[in-house]
Amino acid sequence: MTAPRRSTPMILRAACALMVAAWMAAAPGTAQAQSRPLSLLTWNMEWLIAPADERELRARCQRQQPRSDERALPCTPGRKPPPQRSRADIDALAAVARRAAELPGDVVVALQEVDGPRAAAQAFRQGWTLDCFTTRAHPQKVGFAIRQGVPYRCTPALQALDIDGSSRGGADITLYPGTKNAVRLLAVHLKSGCFDGALDRAFEPCGRLREQVPVIEGWVDARVREKVHFAVLGDFNRHLDRDARLAAGPDEAAPLALLDAINDDRPVGAMVYPATNKQVYVPCTSREKHTRYIDDVLMGQSLRFATSRVRFVRLPYTLEEERRQVSDHCPMGVQLDNMAP
Repeated sequence: MTAPRRSTPMILRAACALMVAAWMAAAPGTAQAQSRPLSLLTWNMEWLIAPADERELRARCQRQQPRSDERALPCTPGRKPPPQRSRADIDALAAVARRAAELPGDVVVALQEVDGPRAAAQAFRQGWTLDCFTTRAHPQKVGFAIRQGVPYRCTPALQALDIDGSSRGGADITLYPGTKNAVRLLAVHLKSGCFDGALDRAFEPCGRLREQVPVIEGWVDARVREKVHFAVLGDFNRHLDRDARLAAGPDEAAPLALLDAINDDRPVGAMVYPATNKQVYVPCTSREKHTRYIDDVLMGQSLRFATSRVRFVRLPYTLEEERRQVSDHCPMGVQLDNMAP
């Protein structure tokens, strides 16, 4: 994605060093009195691979992007290669993970572009459980970092999101299983390239994303019928603020927009609330080129109205961290007050 460079007032970045948020409107009338907040974050970690695996894969990289069943790295001429990270780079990522752990209450982070638990453990060290990763051979996997002590159960991955054998399936987890406040989470990393415009454009990434949207809608509808709280979070590779202005059209199998396709209220309650709605864009670094979010947390209607208050969370890199080879994304998400049992 390319976007015009925007200046970043340092006072804004300083205020956002741990958590940036304008308070979102409190949910009406249905809040439940509970004892602990729940923070749901998402972080694309840009090809995070364990060092020995990275060396072995780089030695036999291939010119084309590997398929899901191929254990390989791409080395396409003219395109940015996967980063080679030093110990200091990994330590910088770990510092960000520690800031996430400092958020109050229970914390769960949906991870993208991570080669499974061993790779994630480089950054998510003491106090975290790394689990529920998708099982594709490709090193770009999706999974979760769960702060230790949070009850959870892995749910079967949504492999149907891999619509062509080269896309990323969704990781699925249930928090607080067996309780009235169980929360189902779907972590996604959708097809890249179709950031704006209707999905019926004659552009291959838009066609692939168009095929993924009904899969997500089906997952959402199933959770509504089960009457369980849910959220879809991750890297949508889509400017959802612009997508929200588009109508999905009458064909559910071939929608023209992502949000409107999900927000059809069929079944009743099939609605989602983006964390980034009306939020000012907070860049990850002082050199940030992007001006719109593509990472998001889509809270289901029952989850949104079951918490007393929602805060927007963004964890930009410090000036020291951004000098390292960290990631082209930084964590963002929501803190749900008085949610966890």
